[in-house]
Amino acid sequence: MSTQTTHNMHGTVQYNVLSKLLSTKRPHGSQTNKRITEWLRTQLPFQLSKSAFLDGAGNLHVDNRSLATNRTLFVAHVDTVHRNEGKNKINKTKTHWYAKGDVLGADDGAGVALLIHLIWSNVAGYYIFTQGEERGGVGARYLAERMPDLLREFDRAIAFDRRGIDSIITHQGWGRCCSDEFGDALADALMEHNDNLMMLTDDTGVYTDTAEFTDIIPECTNISVGYDREHTQSESLNLIHYQQLSSAAAQIDWDSLPTSRDPSVVESLYDNYSTHGQAGWWTQYTMPTTSYSTTKYHYPDSRREDAIDAVIDAQYGYHLPLSDMIAASVWPEDKQLALRHMNFKQLDPAMLDEAFEMLDAGEDIDLVLGMLFDEMHVH
Repeated sequence: MSTQTTHNMHGTVQYNVLSKLLSTKRPHGSQTNKRITEWLRTQLPFQLSKSAFLDGAGNLHVDNRSLATNRTLFVAHVDTVHRNEGKNKINKTKTHWYAKGDVLGADDGAGVALLIHLIWSNVAGYYIFTQGEERGGVGARYLAERMPDLLREFDRAIAFDRRGIDSIITHQGWGRCCSDEFGDALADALMEHNDNLMMLTDDTGVYTDTAEFTDIIPECTNISVGYDREHTQSESLNLIHYQQLSSAAAQIDWDSLPTSRDPSVVESLYDNYSTHGQAGWWTQYTMPTTSYSTTKYHYPDSRREDAIDAVIDAQYGYHLPLSDMIAASVWPEDKQLALRHMNFKQLDPAMLDEAFEMLDAGEDIDLVLGMLFDEMHVH
């Protein structure tokens, strides 16, 4: 298998996982969240899916270490802040995904899908898909209290659960979670593999799962994964940053990063009061509210939204939604027959770009779908 083919396969798996997660509301403790966690196991390479396991808190563990020197833990949480279960409608453009009427759930669906990408890219490390981060770190606290010996096997714990596009978190809540040496080295490594990234150490972290590990693991951090205005109906995901970060993270030699922080030494933010003020920055922190304005993409009818979403999915290698729409349009009396006459390998990617532009400009939906069918029609 060629390198390019392998990359595309991994990207498709990541895209499918991201689409599934963001289209599903997954509050902690819900049956949907449990099913999604079990489904994630099926998205792993076969041998890893066999050895993956759930702990007593429902965290999914995946051990992809091959050497004793593999001492990196990767973490992302499965649950969201949604109050109810069910499907989640999202608007997709080429650069951003937006929530439609509810929280998007990129916090932390984006991090979960990124971990899947790293696993398929064979990045050595231990992966935990945690539960209840949005309820105060339920799964992470379980690990710290019930599985500390496992955590001692790691020199660094990496969460992909930070808003924005430029942060390597060095402090969470009460104080320091990783050294500046580690943060700077990680930022440099990411930017070395993608010079479009602009990563910086950031001491204004709030909380994510890795905060629970700081007494045990020397270097604990949280990386900006590209979502913004989380916990609100204005939440969005910056796909450009997300793709660039995913690519760079898969190329880093994580075990070569420095280990400088002593987890037994507590360094609070008061030790840095000249920057943040004696009261501490966290006393002034407030969550974003729905009053924030953001660019929204609204189309005049839901079928046009669905068609645009399907075209974008196809551009990332996920063809099922578009093939279903095309079949229903060109041959509604026998969709299965229409599907048998379609071959996406014959479809020039430029045609998908043209289809997107036409749909976005308001062209007739069936005309566009028929055009795509003609391009990949198998006689």
